[in-house]
Amino acid sequence: MRYLLTLMMLIASFILSGTVFYYWAWSGIKPDLVMLLVIYIALHSRQLSAVLWGLGAGILEDLYLGHFIGMYTFTLVAAALLTYWLAQRWYRENFLFIILLVFVVSFTGQLIVAFLSLGVGLHWYLGNIFGVAAGIAIYNVILVPATYPFIHRSFLHGWLRYRPKYER
Repeated sequence: MRYLLTLMMLIASFILSGTVFYYWAWSGIKPDLVMLLVIYIALHSRQLSAVLWGLGAGILEDLYLGHFIGMYTFTLVAAALLTYWLAQRWYRENFLFIILLVFVVSFTGQLIVAFLSLGVGLHWYLGNIFGVAAGIAIYNVILVPATYPFIHRSFLHGWLRYRPKYER
């Protein structure tokens, strides 16, 4: 049930990004809900599980967008690893830490996407790269107070909680 619910949240992230947040975009900037979900999963999972969710979500996002296969896969795996590494060093119950972590990981992930897109021949102005990355990171941070408490509670006590086999 846990994996099915996480997969449904991933699919909902794709749908919401293309529908609701398409109309709520500010200057063409909208949140990266898939990256936000991967960050939440990496905060509450083991390293291998976080990387596998990042890999799966990245492959699905690459197939969904249809361009440059591997760009979002690499980015989401890097975001999962960075989130896991930061979560091991800081206290994840601290809400301000979560906000800072989401900003840093989202900003870094968007910079990776931008520089990978430069590598495949897309032309970006350097000021635009940092502006778009910061805009998406700030938009993700704005969504943290509305989403993280519910996700965190579900990972600790709800349907997303890991239960060992002897508990099932």
